[in-house]
Amino acid sequence: MENVISILAHSPEEMPQWLKDYKPGDKVSFRDFMSSRIGYYPGSGYDGCLVKTCNKAHCVHSFIQVDYGIPERELKFEAEEFNAFNGYHVIGRVDWKEQDIAPLGQYAPNFSMSESEMESAMSSVRKGVDPYCFMEIYERNDSKGEDWGAERFAVTFLFADGIATYYQLFCREYSKAPWILLLQDHGFGGNYAGFGRGSLMERVMEANDCWPENVLCADNTDIWHHYEIVEADPVIGGMHRNKRYLYKRDVSRSI
Repeated sequence: MENVISILAHSPEEMPQWLKDYKPGDKVSFRDFMSSRIGYYPGSGYDGCLVKTCNKAHCVHSFIQVDYGIPERELKFEAEEFNAFNGYHVIGRVDWKEQDIAPLGQYAPNFSMSESEMESAMSSVRKGVDPYCFMEIYERNDSKGEDWGAERFAVTFLFADGIATYYQLFCREYSKAPWILLLQDHGFGGNYAGFGRGSLMERVMEANDCWPENVLCADNTDIWHHYEIVEADPVIGGMHRNKRYLYKRDVSRSI
């Protein structure tokens, strides 16, 4: 049986032109970053599994990792300490402000939230932490070849709520779903709401008909309705070495 990486490798993506042309110090617009496939990981913590998996398969070059519980200094320390993107080095960084990523401002919710969800969302963001939104561009080390991964990829690190960010960016501002999403409920990870079946995340997607084509779903999380598992050996990742299985959206069942 094939594994998740080999299955994803059947759908390769060419490197986006902006990334191919990038030179250290260049300015990059967030719209350019969003113009190709996006891999999205809400509540990502320090976990680089989505990047590693898709990069190995050459299927995605642009990633967004969102978490509201990690100060930037810890994020950078952990990424370097545990070699999250082994075989690569950073060649550039682009810092964005809110108006850079959402020039039309915040959209009002068009989905229902319970009072407890609203209260939890308002109080969940870690106090005393400076917000951040920046992209780093990684380039493959000379000692590695194509079988290691893409020549370059880009990751946007965002200090924010993964559900609200999905709604603002994918459902409204850019009107496109991520090509792939890593779905895991982390239990004690500090999220005010889960991401799996029956969650606020699923309600947001349903209200806006904005679903990722592919999902890497952890073995401790219930997949959303209308997704079918792909017969493939899982990838392993995260703090607790969870198995992540590949699912695809079953459009015929969602109509």
